[in-house]
Amino acid sequence: MLAEASGETYTAFTTFVAAREHPGSIVIFEGDDGGTVYLTNPVHQVICSEAALMQLLLDIDAMCWSDTQGARVVYEVVPVGAGVAGGMGGGQVVDGLWLHSEVEALGMREDIQQVLDGRRQRIDAAGKDWRQRRNE
Repeated sequence: MLAEASGETYTAFTTFVAAREHPGSIVIFEGDDGGTVYLTNPVHQVICSEAALMQLLLDIDAMCWSDTQGARVVYEVVPVGAGVAGGMGGGQVVDGLWLHSEVEALGMREDIQQVLDGRRQRIDAAGKDWRQRRNE
């Protein structure tokens, strides 16, 4: 999908397959109906299947908001260095995996990266909850 906004072209894709065909596309995980950007990663660096990617979103959301209805994957063209609009400070596009600081604090970076790299099917989110961490 293409749209003009303020003289800039916005490009989003509805499928993982379509996003893979564009070299500048990124994957964005959102929770809380866009109220939190969990992660961003260039699509060309995502090796796992779409099913594993969707499971990763659900596993991350289980550690954060536990609201699968409010969790979604978005595929957009956003340049490295740009921000991603969203609640809780939004997100950032880097040349690799970017995690929201609250997700980062859960200590799951390596596990998340392994799923994206296709080295494991899912993360073990059991016992990980950012709400509990905040209350400590």
